[in-house]
Amino acid sequence: MQQAEKLSKLNTFLEDIKIKDKNFHLRLGANFPIISDLYQKLYANSPYKDEAFDLLLKSLVKNFEERSSLQKKRDMTRVSNPNWYSSEKIVGMMLYVDLFNTDFNGLKEKIPYFRDLGINTVHLMPFLDVPEFENDGGYAVRNYREVNPKFGIMKDFEALVQEFQKNDMNLIMDFVLNHCADQHQWAVEARKGHPKYKDYFYFFPDRNLPNAYEQTMIEIFPDTSPGNFTYLPESDQWVMTLFYGYQWDLNYKNPMVLVEMIDTMLFWSNKGIDIFRLDAVAFMWKVIGKFNQNLPEVHSLLQLFKLCGQIVAPGVAYIAEAIVAPEEIIKYFGEGVAQGDECDIAYNANFMALSWEALATQNTNLLKKSIKAVPKKPRNTTWINYARCHDDIGLGFDDKLVAELGLDSLQHRLYILKYYCDGFNGSFALGERFMIEHETGNARISGSMAALCGFEKASKENNQEQIQLAIKRINLQHAVVLSLGGLPMIYSGDEVALPNNYDYSHDESKKYDNRWLHRSKMNWSLVENIEDSTSAQAQVYKQLKQLIEIRKQTPAFADNNDLEFIDYENTHLLVYKKTDSKGGEICVIVNFSEFDTFFERSLFADFSGDKMYNLLTGTDIVIHEKNFIGAYDVLWLRK
Repeated sequence: MQQAEKLSKLNTFLEDIKIKDKNFHLRLGANFPIISDLYQKLYANSPYKDEAFDLLLKSLVKNFEERSSLQKKRDMTRVSNPNWYSSEKIVGMMLYVDLFNTDFNGLKEKIPYFRDLGINTVHLMPFLDVPEFENDGGYAVRNYREVNPKFGIMKDFEALVQEFQKNDMNLIMDFVLNHCADQHQWAVEARKGHPKYKDYFYFFPDRNLPNAYEQTMIEIFPDTSPGNFTYLPESDQWVMTLFYGYQWDLNYKNPMVLVEMIDTMLFWSNKGIDIFRLDAVAFMWKVIGKFNQNLPEVHSLLQLFKLCGQIVAPGVAYIAEAIVAPEEIIKYFGEGVAQGDECDIAYNANFMALSWEALATQNTNLLKKSIKAVPKKPRNTTWINYARCHDDIGLGFDDKLVAELGLDSLQHRLYILKYYCDGFNGSFALGERFMIEHETGNARISGSMAALCGFEKASKENNQEQIQLAIKRINLQHAVVLSLGGLPMIYSGDEVALPNNYDYSHDESKKYDNRWLHRSKMNWSLVENIEDSTSAQAQVYKQLKQLIEIRKQTPAFADNNDLEFIDYENTHLLVYKKTDSKGGEICVIVNFSEFDTFFERSLFADFSGDKMYNLLTGTDIVIHEKNFIGAYDVLWLRK
């Protein structure tokens, strides 16, 4: 479509709608040509292209008209501060509603708890309607417009959002884009042979095309769900199911699917969602003969989601849940002229995995080398920095970088697995292997923060010395994620060092997935009178609360693309610098070893004074030629 034709179409459309809001017109006018080009690139040959595009435009108008005045006011506040999610004052927690406190009303009751700890951004794990038994922890959605009845009804959710907004809190929602449950109405109709809805999925009459696809497809869950296609005996057909057989992949080659999902996203924007976590986005486009991740069309799709979202709800931000190599994850922020037009936030999964590697080896060489290899991200984008989440820890190190350190890549991974899962080399950890590759023994790791940092083991043995070391390891992980810049995310339960949940193995719906090992139910007895408690769990809570409070008072901990890692020869240490908008600097020094070690004055090349202020103790420290730092200690130093 030529530019003049696009403008003519846009002008006609604007004349036909009743919306007079100048900001809506401005945003639609700015984004319309880009949306048109992206759409044409994807769907030029689709028989649905014109019908779907008209429906898309109508969806934008409808959802803007339905957006509340309060939401629109929040939008305009955030438009004037476009990277609001990168502020030092933003601190997140992720949780399962039922495991945290039963339901939406129970969650609302705990708002004072969030406020006490300093949490103002809450990521609710999937809360939409799902089948009761097989639902992949909520990621097999049966109805995108209904909440899970075990959490309450829509009015309960709306009341929760209202209370969050009154308390200036943000809400993150999992939006499952790649697939839906086989019990979703689209899938039910497709199974019956309805031609419209069959085209919402990938159906095949025999194994010929599935076999061709699988030549280049990876298996996501080879142990529990091998293969990428599921046979439907009632119709003698195959359907694409990359994750589990009850999760049918949506066919984004059909633009009607795109319009349905964008409309759904805008529906939840109007319900008060501040940030969408776009789940499994790397897999959204499939082509025979190509790897089933990170295809260029995926990025075009995400740009369409983002640009349409900006027109209706410009105050909403988007997270790419793409756990891929660093050179690929950077692309999910948008490249070239599209920088910043894709996702605003991405998971810093590489750093997360490497921080556990550094704790196991007590050596930061691979961590430092890997950090240098990560391309610079665009401005106004940021990372979610986290030590643990609901998922496993994948050891996705770059083989080339491991080899450059003189290590065998597979053997190094196997060492990490033995360390965290087998008690190897005097390890403190109580993790378990997840998704073992039987040919190599390689795997991923499940386990709570408390279990992987040694707190659970030391508590069982009542070893007070080891308990204190474990608390220091937990504090180290939290201090790092809170000081890197970006959006720090605490996994619910880590703030009170919850141990592994071994009861999952008795639940028929969960026992085949040991990620439930680290999805523990919150123990509220641990936080009763926590301010007056001297328990080990209270120590963890109080230290995290202090870290959060200090972070919020330190502008340098915002993300302004200012993070600078400093080369230093001491392999136990990780050193980096953060700078605020006025030039104020914070130097962070982290000791990943169980031994006291030292750093030299020469580390601060441009420092001429004799003292620095330690934010964590609130005291000045004298800087000598050699300065000691204790086992697993972290320093936040201001010149």
